[in-house]
Amino acid sequence: MRLGKSVAFVTTAMLSASIIAGAGRIGAAAAESTTADYAVAVALEDAGLSEDEVTVEEVEKGTEQGASVYEIVFWTDSKDYEYDIAVADSEIVKVSWEYFEPYADGKQINQAQAKSIAVSDAGVNEKKTSFRKNRSGTEKGVPVYEFEFEDDTAEYKYDIAKQGGEILSYSRTIKTPACTRAAAEKAAGAESK
Repeated sequence: MRLGKSVAFVTTAMLSASIIAGAGRIGAAAAESTTADYAVAVALEDAGLSEDEVTVEEVEKGTEQGASVYEIVFWTDSKDYEYDIAVADSEIVKVSWEYFEPYADGKQINQAQAKSIAVSDAGVNEKKTSFRKNRSGTEKGVPVYEFEFEDDTAEYKYDIAKQGGEILSYSRTIKTPACTRAAAEKAAGAESK
């Protein structure tokens, strides 16, 4: 893996551990042992990339949606990725990626087809989503359909190429991460006693 700044090397053992963990999340019992290296491994697994395919630019602690997270930025030869991984339980709180130089080719699609691509990729029920943005625009000079929508659990953003229907950029942010939800439930339980 090519490393930027002073980011620690993600070991093969950690990547193997994240694969064994299934969805790339650790159990609540091990929540306090989540490390920056493990958070990077979770992000790489989710992106479907190996450590030698990326350059890690940044790993810093921050906050997203009320959760303490590792903010991870890395890139490949064609895409830029950003992940926020919860320190408490390794949940992916936010993920976004985009092509450096988007390219669109193929048959022209209409807005309804592009919307269907976005909803299908997000894995949500269109009837249970609320659309905030549904318009035409450009992404680095490429004509796109831009969508922003949400369901009960997350907010999504997509840029879909008008030519060919490829997803050129994507973002998903969990509204209430599991660790903040658990803390709120615990606090509510303590108040009711």
